[in-house]
Amino acid sequence: MKAIKEPTLYIHGWRFLQIGLLMHVWIVGDLGFRAFILILLLLILTSLRWRFRLPVWSVLLDVLLCLLLFPYTDIHYVALAIPMFELALRGKWMLSLLLVAGFSLLHALHVIDSTIDLIFWYHLHAFLFGCFSWLTIKSQQSYKREADEQRKARAELERIKMDLLEANHSAIHHAELMERYRISRQLHDHLGHDLTGALLATQAYEYVKNSEEGDKLLAEVRQRLERSTVSLREAVHNVTPTAMIGVERLDYIISSFQHKDIAFYKAGDMLLVSAYMWGLLEACLKEALTNVARHSDATKVKVDLQVTESIVRLSIHDNGSVTAGSHEGSGLRGLKLRARSIGGSLSVNGQDGFLVVCVIPLEKVGGADEATNRR
Repeated sequence: MKAIKEPTLYIHGWRFLQIGLLMHVWIVGDLGFRAFILILLLLILTSLRWRFRLPVWSVLLDVLLCLLLFPYTDIHYVALAIPMFELALRGKWMLSLLLVAGFSLLHALHVIDSTIDLIFWYHLHAFLFGCFSWLTIKSQQSYKREADEQRKARAELERIKMDLLEANHSAIHHAELMERYRISRQLHDHLGHDLTGALLATQAYEYVKNSEEGDKLLAEVRQRLERSTVSLREAVHNVTPTAMIGVERLDYIISSFQHKDIAFYKAGDMLLVSAYMWGLLEACLKEALTNVARHSDATKVKVDLQVTESIVRLSIHDNGSVTAGSHEGSGLRGLKLRARSIGGSLSVNGQDGFLVVCVIPLEKVGGADEATNRR
């Protein structure tokens, strides 16, 4: 995208161009020393405006300088274009227009004489260019304000998104800890007591000589073991998910996709992958397979899931040719943002078929699990 040039560049160029024009008129007309002093003072004011933002009342200095040479030379007619332009540039276009109309009327009534032709059109040109520059600066300022507001809104949305992701990760981690605590309490309060009681009963059975007492102890051991079995079965049933999650969910998505021949390879410890990571991997797989079904002429698709101690990597590669509709769309762009928000990356390559690779780091998750295990 090309940079937008500042309108002040053209404004300063016009100012110094007028000084050059005055120098030309002074040299050609041989107007004397007073005209040169006027040009020099106007050059100083123009240089100050180039370096600093002078107040509006400073334009009166230009007008007074021109009026001081009113009885001596006609160059002040040309020089008056500068204050007319400056007034219009500052948004005081009514004053500038009155100045143009006033001197034009005096010239038309022959109250003042000028040897320069078309002086009215020259002044009108300065007035119109000043108004145009003022409108351009206002439009640019409005555009910058809108751009700043949009950048601020995008930054705020990005911050909110990061806060939501962090809160989601925290909620998932808290839920995992609560579930572990619940399971540990259930096993300790029910299964642990029954197994401990059964162990003590079997130890006491070795020292019992009365057969009736021994039978009672064996019955108690049997009862406690049956109760422990029921408690263990209930605990396993409660922690077993009712819906498919993790790699089983990926298997289900691939088995349900019947458009192409798909080979699914997986390796590594799948338990290292957190729930929110599985959500991103599932979304990547769905998006890639949807693009294959809609846009690709591929006959084979290879899905490879690799889990190491540091990263999880999912790649979906088809052997189709890249067509006009297989370029990166809004779905892949959204997945890139999701992957970047959790410290991962998603890349797309269309040189040899179409390849989508999602990589997510596991260092933070591993550190959190180790801290939990230490507690």
